[in-house]
Amino acid sequence: MKINEGKNYVELTVERVEDLFILYLVLKPGDLIYSWTVREVRGRSGERFGREKVYLGVRVKSLEFHEPRGVLRIRGIIEDYPEWLEGAGGSYHSLEVGVGSTLKIMRSIDRDYLGQLINTLGSGIKVLIASISIEETTVALATRLGVSVIATISNNYVQSKESGGSLMNQRYIDDISKVVKQLTEIHKPTALIIATQGMLVNSIPNIEVRGISIERVIVSEGGLSGVYEVERRGYLDKIGLKLGYDIVNRIMEELGKGSGLVALGDEVYEALSIGAAESVAMLDKLLMEKAEESRRIVDECIRTRARLIIVPEGSEAGKLLSGLGGLAALLRFRVK
Repeated sequence: MKINEGKNYVELTVERVEDLFILYLVLKPGDLIYSWTVREVRGRSGERFGREKVYLGVRVKSLEFHEPRGVLRIRGIIEDYPEWLEGAGGSYHSLEVGVGSTLKIMRSIDRDYLGQLINTLGSGIKVLIASISIEETTVALATRLGVSVIATISNNYVQSKESGGSLMNQRYIDDISKVVKQLTEIHKPTALIIATQGMLVNSIPNIEVRGISIERVIVSEGGLSGVYEVERRGYLDKIGLKLGYDIVNRIMEELGKGSGLVALGDEVYEALSIGAAESVAMLDKLLMEKAEESRRIVDECIRTRARLIIVPEGSEAGKLLSGLGGLAALLRFRVK
């Protein structure tokens, strides 16, 4: 996120989808914000003249994170507008903020707090995962928002041993290499993980992609199962992309032992208030649907130095956390 501070305002430019999480927590109802937007222009008699780009000052009323489109929708009342936009004052308007948007917030924001939000939520790491099996290859993109499948490559060639005892058809390998390179150009990941079964290690040559680190790992099964195994076995964590599987797994273990070192739901707020929470796992769905509660949790985690992990709902960890209500914490000590 790009930050430009003035005397009585802060200007934030969204550089990646993850920045919208931060903006969602920073903005509050009642804030006056300025941004370029599109507004339908009407004449005095109500006739429509079309939609025009315009710079508006809007008093925030509500926020909604629209995940499928990757935008933050801000609904509010127009307070400042150009003279030619007659009758706009006092009417409602919706701003759609996405990657590339710049928002000017007319109040100061604690820079340390903003920095901690960026450190917690704004990881720019993107990992391309190519999970290869003899039958098919699944390619997925892992970001702070979770793991999503973006391509499947089927082996449409007759299976036979190549020269040198290879189990893979060369044309199938060429298809994999071509697709991976194309997706690298499109998504510009910071790292590439090539996941294969042990028996295929010597059958797949290195895929040369310039400018990013490449790691080869062994999984028990390729394809889609291999993608989720990469997450479960902590390979993403080692690269620096933490999606919460380690903490959620520890929470499940402590629950199984009955140690009393886990707080669930409303218990998490109490644990944070007395500094008992060591780590907090919160489902991203909760973050997007309950801004005030989420803001309170983030504030308390920063105050008490508890580790906060936002867990994507569609990830392996997210499925486990959903079964616990979407919010859980590991405790430093038992809380009655």
